[in-house]
Amino acid sequence: MFEKTFDFCPVGLAHVSVDGSFIRVNKRLCDFLGYSNEELTKLTFQELTAPDYLDEDLDHLARLLKGDIDDYSIEKRYLRHDGEQVWAKLTVSLVRDKRGEPDYFISVVEDIDEKKRIQSELFQVDALFSKIVSAFSDRTFIWVATPDLTKLKYVNDGYENIFGRNEYELYCNPIGFIDHVHEDDKARVLKLFSQRPLQNWDIQYRIYDAKGEVKYLHDRGSLIFDDREMQSLILGTADDITREKTQQQALMSAVTKLEHLSKTDSLTGLANRREIFSQLNDEISRMGRGQQISTLVYIDLNKFKEINDKYGHKIGDKALVEFSNSMSGLLRESDRFGRIGGDEFVIMLYGTDENETAAFFDRIQSNKFEVEIDGSNIVSIGFSVGWVQWSEGINTVQEWLDRADEVMYEKKQQGQVLASMNKAV
Repeated sequence: MFEKTFDFCPVGLAHVSVDGSFIRVNKRLCDFLGYSNEELTKLTFQELTAPDYLDEDLDHLARLLKGDIDDYSIEKRYLRHDGEQVWAKLTVSLVRDKRGEPDYFISVVEDIDEKKRIQSELFQVDALFSKIVSAFSDRTFIWVATPDLTKLKYVNDGYENIFGRNEYELYCNPIGFIDHVHEDDKARVLKLFSQRPLQNWDIQYRIYDAKGEVKYLHDRGSLIFDDREMQSLILGTADDITREKTQQQALMSAVTKLEHLSKTDSLTGLANRREIFSQLNDEISRMGRGQQISTLVYIDLNKFKEINDKYGHKIGDKALVEFSNSMSGLLRESDRFGRIGGDEFVIMLYGTDENETAAFFDRIQSNKFEVEIDGSNIVSIGFSVGWVQWSEGINTVQEWLDRADEVMYEKKQQGQVLASMNKAV
C-alpha cells in the first residue's frame, strides 16, 4: 500500500539524502521536472533549484538538521530539464535513524505553476485598475443657461478642453454642442434637450472633438430655482470619461480573459481539472433528478513518456494538442472534454449509455490520432480508454472518475488500446 501511495501520489514525492541527492522519486515529480527516474536520482536538489531560491532552502535545511524546526514549507522555482523555471510548493521533513542521527529528508513538491501564473495576471489586472483610478480625468465642462435654453449665462474652459472648440459658439446657441454628438447618440440627446419644461437629467453619450476623435461624456443637469420656487437657471456638467470608458473596457476584457484562463488548460484549451470537475458535478446533480444518464470516459495516452524522451517536450506538448483537437472534432456540443493532468483526459458523453459508448469508440478507431515530427515523420498517438455509466451508487465526481480509471487500467493491462503507436518509439 505504501509503495502505491508513493508512486501514484498526485503530488511529487522524493526521499533526499542529507547531501541533497535524490534517493527515490515518484512519477509525478519526474513528470513535473521533465526527467526520467534514472536521470533524476543522479541529480541533487541544489542542481534543480533556481539560484535565487537556493540560499533560503539551504538555511531551512540547516535549521532542520540542528533540530530547531521539525519541518518547513517554501514556495520556490525549480529548473526543468528543458530549461524552463516552474513554481512549486516544497514541504520538507527529516527522518532520523534509531540513534537520532539525520537519515534522509522527505520532500513533497506540489505544482503551483499555474496558480502563480494566475496570481501574476491578477496582479496585472489590479495594477490596471489602479491605473484607471489614478488616470481618471477631472476635466469637466460646466455651463449655466436660462430655463428655455435660449441664453447662455456661463461656460468654463472645460468646453474648449473637451470639445476642442471655442466657447463662443455656445453663447450663440446654448445647445450647439449637440451638433458634435455622435450620430448614433444624437437622436437620444436631442430628444432630452427638446423637452419643455426641461427636467433633471443624467445621460452618457459620445461626441466628436475638433480633431474628429470620439470622446465619452457623462452629462448631468439640475434645475435651479429662485426664492419664489420659480425655475430660474439650468446647470449642466459634462465629465470627459473617455479614459475611464477605455480602461473599463480593457479591464472587462482582462477579467473575461482571466475567468477563461481559470477554467482552461493552458496547453490544449480544454477544460482544466477544476472546471471539468465542476461540470461533472453539475451533471451528477442533473442525473440525480432522474434525467438522461451519461457515461464518463477516462483516457490515458500510451507510451507518452517515450515520445517526450525521444522527441522532446515540445513534440510531446504538440502531441497533446493534436490529440485534443482530433478528439474534440469527434464530440458533440453537449459532451464534455477536459484534461485532468499530464497525458490523462476525461470525456463525458451526454445521454449515452455504455453500449453506445463502446460503439462510439469502435467507430473512431479509423480516425487518425497523430503528430507530425519534422514534415516527413509522423507518429501515431495511441491511447487507452475505460468508461463507466453513471448509476445512483455514484455520489461524487472523484468516485465516478476512479471507477472509470480502474476500467481503463484493466483494459490497458489486457492490451486493449486504440490507435497504433508503432511509429512512436
